[in-house]
Amino acid sequence: MSAIDPKQAEQEELVAEWLRVTPGFFERYADLFNEIRIKHPHEDRAISLQERQMTVLRTQNQELNRRLSEMLHFGSRNDKTQQSLVAWLLRLMKANNKADVEAAITSGLSEVFEVESAQLLSPNSAFGPWVDTPLCGSAKELAAASVDLLASQTTIDPEWQSMVAIGLPLGKSLDASQSPAVLLLASKDESRFTADMGAFYLRQIAELTAAALDRIQAYEIKGN
Repeated sequence: MSAIDPKQAEQEELVAEWLRVTPGFFERYADLFNEIRIKHPHEDRAISLQERQMTVLRTQNQELNRRLSEMLHFGSRNDKTQQSLVAWLLRLMKANNKADVEAAITSGLSEVFEVESAQLLSPNSAFGPWVDTPLCGSAKELAAASVDLLASQTTIDPEWQSMVAIGLPLGKSLDASQSPAVLLLASKDESRFTADMGAFYLRQIAELTAAALDRIQAYEIKGN
């Protein structure tokens, strides 16, 4: 696009300012809406001011509709997730042996997050950093060292496109700190787990999971 001559730019600004302070102009000269032609914003053709305004309004409406649709979608999904989490917590509270607790954790969270795999990995001191900062994101973006660490503990399905590995702070409720275990969730959907997913939310899941595992361990210790 060629530069506008400074004098022309000044004259155009004067015209624009005059139109801004003279709202009745186009009411008195309504035919100008159809006579003045300007370039279409997306096509190589000229359109009237009226058509241009309709195009702008149509674009704005489409954007508003898109945002509304997203809000409704996420609102509905959040409601569904919240209901699923409540059901998961009730199931977790009712489980009274190690097998039932572990099943409630894995199968319950696979339903909550709608993922293909949910696993509990055995405690390992190397999982320590994932307690405060869960590993989360698309498989192709995760650090190779982190993926290798997971691969040393379980089989990584090549179809998994996104994963989250949450460190479980075991032993806190028993006053006996242990190496953290890991809750691994994996999905074939690349967008299911993203790097900017809320760590606070994931840590809450980890705290509840760890507390349930500690509870069963405490029962087993008392039973022995």
